[in-house]
Amino acid sequence: MRSFAIALFGLLALSSCEKEISINVPPVASELVVEASINQAIPTLNYVFINRTIDYFNPQLNLNGLNDAEVYITEGSIQGTDTLYSGTRWKFSLLSDSLLPGVYANLTFTGKENTPYKLDISMPDGKKVSGTTFIGKPPVIDSMQYWFQIEGKDTNSFFWMQWFDGPEQNNYRMAIYNNVDSLLLGWGAAQRFYTFDDELINNAMRPFRSLRPYSYGDTLNIYLSSIGRREYLFWESFGSAANNGGPFATPIAVKSNISGAIGSFTGYAIERKRIVLRYPK
Repeated sequence: MRSFAIALFGLLALSSCEKEISINVPPVASELVVEASINQAIPTLNYVFINRTIDYFNPQLNLNGLNDAEVYITEGSIQGTDTLYSGTRWKFSLLSDSLLPGVYANLTFTGKENTPYKLDISMPDGKKVSGTTFIGKPPVIDSMQYWFQIEGKDTNSFFWMQWFDGPEQNNYRMAIYNNVDSLLLGWGAAQRFYTFDDELINNAMRPFRSLRPYSYGDTLNIYLSSIGRREYLFWESFGSAANNGGPFATPIAVKSNISGAIGSFTGYAIERKRIVLRYPK
């Protein structure tokens, strides 16, 4: 590390007496991005967000939020080894072209447990996006506890919970929304996310313990969801790419589960709990 620092210092010193060198980085073509989410419990978390990636060196914000798409979600059924998408077909319409650009929803849509769904998007230029997902059975949180640790003038708060993980292969995504208002308007409003599977603990009680502290008096709205394997792989790769050290780091491939765009169509089977981190009265 010391030799690298010396070499870097030497290069910087030389640059002070050399002419400025311009590096031309080719522009990155924008790509279509879709985040489609449905669930069986919370209407505000049923939506489809369509936008475009932004070139890091030429951030044109007008590329975000595409307002002219046709969006449909169709309910399916499993018949033997086949999945048929011949059930109710819902049109998801643009909520607002100014306040919520690119967000499509249908307030009459309610997802069902143990049901497959198909997403179809048509863009004005003829581009098609499609994908499938499945809303399974939500996990059932068996018990929860919380406790406090005093450090100087601060009181740190932690929580623990557990649920039963069945013998089948299960995948989970957890969102934690720290707010006295329990209404989560879009997954992006949550402050913390965890994605994990049952590779290490299977067919047994599955514990979860918060490692990073919360503040005394915080109100935690916990959304524990069962998701499909392809959806799990997407969110795992998304998290790795988001924490990859910026645009000059080694790229990580995001494992989309849709065709025609980057992104995911995720069916969440949600279990929701709320705890207030303070001493009982």
